[in-house]
Amino acid sequence: MFNLKTLVIFVASGCALAAPAVNGNALESRQAMASVYACENLNWNLPCDTFSLTPGACLNVPSNWDNKISSIKNNNKNIYHCVWYDNQNCQGRSYSNQEDAKLNDGNGFFNDRISSWRCNTRQFRLASEPDVEVEA
Repeated sequence: MFNLKTLVIFVASGCALAAPAVNGNALESRQAMASVYACENLNWNLPCDTFSLTPGACLNVPSNWDNKISSIKNNNKNIYHCVWYDNQNCQGRSYSNQEDAKLNDGNGFFNDRISSWRCNTRQFRLASEPDVEVEA
């Protein structure tokens, strides 16, 4: 027969083995999305929308937003570094200010000109992305 010590060990090991498995891929995919908030007007005035993207992937702005953005910000700037581009497929001139409520100030080049962007983790950036934030 079982003694008390054997029974306790048996029950304890059964509980540990019965714990549900965590789906690591699902957890990683939820945590791995970058988020960008963009508005058609200056100073975050409506209409606005939030766009999610996988880090490292280029997001082409949907056609109804292409060349219409006047305010933009990286919602996860402590984790990701985003670069905005004036052409599709993350091509052309780039701008990397992580939050800009007035894209028309400075030389105003990126006001109503953003067509795509890419966000990478701060530990890794593509060689083509600038290390410093410089207005185009």
